Amino acid sequence: MAALANIVIGPIVIALIFGFIVGTRLHLKEENSFKFTAGAIIALIVGAILMAYDIGQFAPYQDLPISTVFLATIFGVLIGSALLGGRAKGDH
Repeated sequence: MAALANIVIGPIVIALIFGFIVGTRLHLKEENSFKFTAGAIIALIVGAILMAYDIGQFAPYQDLPISTVFLATIFGVLIGSALLGGRAKGDH
């Protein structure tokens, strides 16, 4: 638990906000759209965690062995797309 006390929150919050904004701008065309199932979302999250572990933490931040900024961006995109994006432009 000592590693969790040293996490720098600023870059994580900025990445989450940036990911949310990008997620809200994602729009699918109705004829080309596909639906994410629960399995696809879980596979995307597992893939993002594996990629974040492979990327590693930026040099000054050695608190966790994974890239927390990358994970925050991915979660921001998923949340933004689920709440405000992911629909065709005429659906708003």
